[in-house]
Amino acid sequence: MKPWRYFLILLLLLACEERFNDPLNTRPTNLLVVEAVLTNELVPQKINLSFPYQQLNGAPTPATGAVVQVVENDAVIYSFYENILQPGEYISAPFRAVFGEEYKLEIQIQGKEYYATDSSVPVEPLTPLQYKMVNNQFELVLYETGTISNYIDHTITSEDNSGCMPCLGRVIFYDLKSIDVNEIYKPGKKSFLFPAGSTIIRRKYSVSASYRTYLRSMLSETEWRGGIFDVDRANVATNLSTGATGFFAVSTVISDTTVVE
Repeated sequence: MKPWRYFLILLLLLACEERFNDPLNTRPTNLLVVEAVLTNELVPQKINLSFPYQQLNGAPTPATGAVVQVVENDAVIYSFYENILQPGEYISAPFRAVFGEEYKLEIQIQGKEYYATDSSVPVEPLTPLQYKMVNNQFELVLYETGTISNYIDHTITSEDNSGCMPCLGRVIFYDLKSIDVNEIYKPGKKSFLFPAGSTIIRRKYSVSASYRTYLRSMLSETEWRGGIFDVDRANVATNLSTGATGFFAVSTVISDTTVVE
């Protein structure tokens, strides 16, 4: 071995790590974060409002005291009221957000106003649920179907079964009908395994063109980061007016329930 290699190894062995105590340079921001997906289901619709984290791995600050409403085709107004048990969450009386109508979100908070609009698109039927056995348990087989962008939210539960760790899981599969290099080479994720007897509820959401753009940019900043073809960080797309981020979406949803035997 060459002498310089011995010297390099010696430096590595003697090297030590110095603790970095300088605080992160953060400052308060009035940027409003909006999370809202209205659906065609006759249920109370929900909208979450918050302000960004102020510390690394911190929790968002609920945006309280807002006046929130959704207007259908500039005619019908649906008011949202803050949940006293969950600050920052705003809930309406039950209504459907139906295909063919335009919905406008209007928010007033801290003397400012924010707006967004979206309309739903049709959703294609669910295909049969597929899963495979892995080490005496089961794993979902996720695959693309149809021709329209969508995502499927799987809620997996298993009661009174010691083999279920954990007993509640959620797997979301995005099928955005796009060719993204960073999606193809995204980092691997740990498989979620579940035992026989588990119940799987699938909810398939339609995705409008603007919602698809938002989801692609959001995934590029989160789940698709860390692959061998990574991308530079950029602002996530939004349909909110200036001063707000996130997305106001309207989706057509279909669902089914399967018990794994």
